[in-house]
Amino acid sequence: MFLHAGYLVWIPLLPLLGALALGTIGPRLRRDDVSLIACGTVAGAFLLALVAFAAVWNGALPSFSAPWFSAGRFQVAGGLTVDRLSAVMLLVVTGVGFLIHVYSTGYMAEDPGYSRFFAYLNLFVGAMLILVLADNLVLLFVGWEGVGLCSYLLIGFWYDDDAKASAGTKAFVVNRVGDFGFGLAVFGLLALYGTVNFGALSSAVSASPPDELLRQGVFAGMHVQGAVTLIALLFVVGVTGKSAQLPLYVWLPDAMAGPTPVSALIHAATMVTAGVYLMCRLSFLFALSPVAMLVVSLVGGGTALFAAAIAFAQNDIKKVLAYSTISQLGYMVLAVGVGAFWAAILHLVTHACFKALLFLGSGSVIHGMHGEQDMRKMGGLRGRLPQTALAFGIGTVAITGVLPFSGFFSKDAILGLALGTGNRLFPWAPWTLYLLGTAAALGTAFYMWRLWMLTFEGTARTEAAAHAHEAPPSMAVPNHVLAFLSIATLALGLPLEGGAPLQRFLSPIFSPATHLLPALSPPHEEGVPWLTYAVALAVAWAGFAAARWLYGSGAPAFGLRPSAGKAGLLRGSGRELPARWAAAFPAGYRFVANKFYVDELYGAVIVAPLWGGAKTLWRVLDAGLVDTVVIRGSAALVKAFSQYVLRPLQNGDAQRYATVMALGAVALLYWVLR
Repeated sequence: MFLHAGYLVWIPLLPLLGALALGTIGPRLRRDDVSLIACGTVAGAFLLALVAFAAVWNGALPSFSAPWFSAGRFQVAGGLTVDRLSAVMLLVVTGVGFLIHVYSTGYMAEDPGYSRFFAYLNLFVGAMLILVLADNLVLLFVGWEGVGLCSYLLIGFWYDDDAKASAGTKAFVVNRVGDFGFGLAVFGLLALYGTVNFGALSSAVSASPPDELLRQGVFAGMHVQGAVTLIALLFVVGVTGKSAQLPLYVWLPDAMAGPTPVSALIHAATMVTAGVYLMCRLSFLFALSPVAMLVVSLVGGGTALFAAAIAFAQNDIKKVLAYSTISQLGYMVLAVGVGAFWAAILHLVTHACFKALLFLGSGSVIHGMHGEQDMRKMGGLRGRLPQTALAFGIGTVAITGVLPFSGFFSKDAILGLALGTGNRLFPWAPWTLYLLGTAAALGTAFYMWRLWMLTFEGTARTEAAAHAHEAPPSMAVPNHVLAFLSIATLALGLPLEGGAPLQRFLSPIFSPATHLLPALSPPHEEGVPWLTYAVALAVAWAGFAAARWLYGSGAPAFGLRPSAGKAGLLRGSGRELPARWAAAFPAGYRFVANKFYVDELYGAVIVAPLWGGAKTLWRVLDAGLVDTVVIRGSAALVKAFSQYVLRPLQNGDAQRYATVMALGAVALLYWVLR
């Protein structure tokens, strides 16, 4: 059955058909029928993904191809294929996506746009599955743009709210900036290798010497490695947009405007991981360029630390998780940059479980708090929401990297490989990247336990918190399943002899890239990097201890208080210090709380000049030249000519008409006879 691969088409087609049905007849269906179609199509895709995974496990490579389009000698097929990398991604997208669909049936139960929401959700999953299954960059780009469109629809789902509609527009526009780089990179590959098929590209890259001088085409005069570096950096531009890395991360925090299940789907298992998947899929290309690899690793490490720092002072529970997502994506990008492609995918898988759990858990909290998202107005919810607290606690422990949960080996494997993998061209890189990642890990532990303390510990600080209620089973069960997966996926990263299980499983995919890495040397020490694991564990506990001391049970309101003077900053218990520090250094507190004013900087440096330039062009060219001169001016000219030249000639005087005709005849006769 595995040899006949026509079923691959149905993996993305089922959710797409569900989206079509819900988008057309959904408003006329009962809500139970809408839920059945939405969840059933994704469940069907998950079952087919299991079939595909079993085929790959047994050594087959299911594929399907059909003619698509051609442009001269350039031909593109609509090809789908499943290998070990895409098989893992299929299970993540369909499995976690199904749980989010089930959760949404409870979370969105009272929303008037119920069928429209699930139509968008199904369309999103279908587009992501096209992206994962595509065997060429053109078809992958279709899925890439599809998830971008769906993110706009879902983030701005409540479009009657201007702020939410603007957040969707912001996500769409920022992603288009990155997609421009992606498009240029695809054209660059066509110019260099003449193909966009992944298999053909891998063979072409392996066969072309990096130092070969190109004598024709757009890269004439460059060496192959230089051309590949330029192409890889253009792909990185696309990745910074889609996977929310510096400097194009700014859309993702605003994406919290969408319903909470959207946040879980976009920020856990699907859209934001697309950039990481793309780089891993093109690992053979990135491995050829040490400069591109260094840029990728620095972007990832810098993003991980930068986003973690912003999360320290956020009070919206979903905003904290949003910046946490940016930071964790930074770890994945860092792993790609040091050549640890399998570790990037491992963290992608574990992150999909515990981050979806955290987002859905935050949705249960918001649901129980009747829409309240400010953590300062919560407190004591562990007693009111015991099931949610248990699941959320497991997710918190997992993301902070504490045994025996999945985040320990996935995140700490990246840190160990960042330090242990030498860089012969940039010897300073390993320690720099390790310190960036370790500092971000400390920040992760601190802000996540801060979130836990403010939300679940202590006593209720508002009436809403005192009367919060537990989520219905449709929301609780997916949380419990994700909590189990947040523990069980630990097995994928166990440092066994011969490598972690997922590392061994993915080695056939990444071995060509490993052989091409010209600037990376293997880890200095054989075996398990126990020292880096021990340091990472100590860092996680240090972050917990600091958050417990500063925000633990019995803490005050955590807001600004009158300054006690700098001499009194360390007086009293640790629980008083956040308020004291915030009051003593209000400018610094606002600087962090306002996300380092990056959005304001972009607004002043990029948005305002572009908007001003567009308004100027509109006034000068559109309104001034086109409307006034060309359109209204030409009309006024015709009117004046008619009124002052032609109208006087048409006065009804027959003698004048005869005279004009005679003069015309004489003039015509003269012109003919001269």
